[in-house]
Amino acid sequence: MPGGIFRIFVVSDSTGETAELVCKAALSQFEGLNYTLDKFPSITSKANIDEIMNLALKEGASLVIYTLASSALREYMMRKAKEAEIFSVDVLGPVISSIERVSGMRAKERPGLLRRMDEAYFRRIRAIEFAVKCDDGRYLPGIKGADVVLIGVSRSSKTPVSMYLAYRGIFAANVPLIPEVEVPKELLEIDRRRIFGLTIHPEKLVQIRQERLKLMGLGPEVNYVKLERVLQELEYAEGVMRRLGVPVIDVTNKAIEETAHEIIYHLERRGLLDGRKADISV
Repeated sequence: MPGGIFRIFVVSDSTGETAELVCKAALSQFEGLNYTLDKFPSITSKANIDEIMNLALKEGASLVIYTLASSALREYMMRKAKEAEIFSVDVLGPVISSIERVSGMRAKERPGLLRRMDEAYFRRIRAIEFAVKCDDGRYLPGIKGADVVLIGVSRSSKTPVSMYLAYRGIFAANVPLIPEVEVPKELLEIDRRRIFGLTIHPEKLVQIRQERLKLMGLGPEVNYVKLERVLQELEYAEGVMRRLGVPVIDVTNKAIEETAHEIIYHLERRGLLDGRKADISV
C-alpha cells in the first residue's frame, strides 16, 4: 500500500455503478481507511484492460474490482491481474455462472442491460408524473411535450387511459371538451397525429356520471347527469374531433387496456413514439 493509500480501480463494461456500490458497501466496514477509488467505465476490449492494468502497476493499485458481462473479458482480466500480482474481485462472474448452472440457460453477455432496465423504469416514472401534471387540461403548455393527447367529454376514460399509457412509458396528456369552454389554442398548435378522441354511448355515460355523483354525495338532479346535457356535450365533442380530423375511439364496451393498446398501435404505425415506450412487460 504505497504512501499508506489503499488504491482501488473499478472496471466495468457499462457505468461501473454496480461495482462501485458493492465496493463502497465493503469500505464502510473499515473506519479510518485512507483510500482512493478510480472508475474505468465502458471497457469492452482486451486492449482496454491492458491499458488499465499498466496504469494499475504504475500507480500501485491495491485492488481491482470489476463487472464485465463477457466471460472472455472476465477471464482475461483475472489473468492480467494475477500476472501483475494485484488482487482482483469479479463481482458478476460467480453469480452469472451459478445462474447458468442452475437454470440451464446461457447468459447474453451484453453490457449495460441493467442500466437499460433502469432507464425504462425511470422513463415510466417521468411519464406518470407528466400524466398527473397534464391531467384534465390542468397544464396546457405541457401538451406540446406529450407523445399523445386524449380529448373527450368528462368521464370518457381520458384519465385512466392516460395513466395506463404512462405506465407503459408513454407521455400522455388529456384535455376535456366542454361546450361552454373554447378549444385551447395549445391543442390547435400540436401535431394532430398525436391527438385521439374518446367517445362513449350517452346512456352509458349517464350511468357512469350518476355513480360518480353518488360517491360525491350529490343527488341526480344535477344537470351533469341529465341525458339532454350529455347528448349536447357528446355532439359538441364529436364536432371538435371532426374539425381536428383525429381518430375517434368508442370506449363504451372497451377495457382501459384495449383503448390504450389501440392508441399505441396507431402511434407505432405512425412512427411517433421514437423508442420512448417502456419495454417493461405489464
